[in-house]
Amino acid sequence: MNMMGNGPPDGPDGDGEPDIILVSLDRKNFFLYKGEQYIDQMLLSDGEYPKPVLCVYFDDVFDAKRILGDSFTLSQYWGIHPEIVARMRDTDCLIETDA
Repeated sequence: MNMMGNGPPDGPDGDGEPDIILVSLDRKNFFLYKGEQYIDQMLLSDGEYPKPVLCVYFDDVFDAKRILGDSFTLSQYWGIHPEIVARMRDTDCLIETDA
């Protein structure tokens, strides 16, 4: 699934997407949609992980399912604390976009 269109350089998959993608519901709940292999480093305040990180905002789970598919289920993704997302934003590591 390509959420980016034209944007930063391709990740290692060559699909035009960043290596790490977060999904946000209601702009307050964040989930790791892509890049689980980087989660440990991402959670550290001085961790090294591929940047930038893409965060796609959805109004609700129904909006997410409409775009990501009916099989999208939040229980299959890691929850990310909002303060970690705020840290990424503060260090200019986060690309934020509405779905």
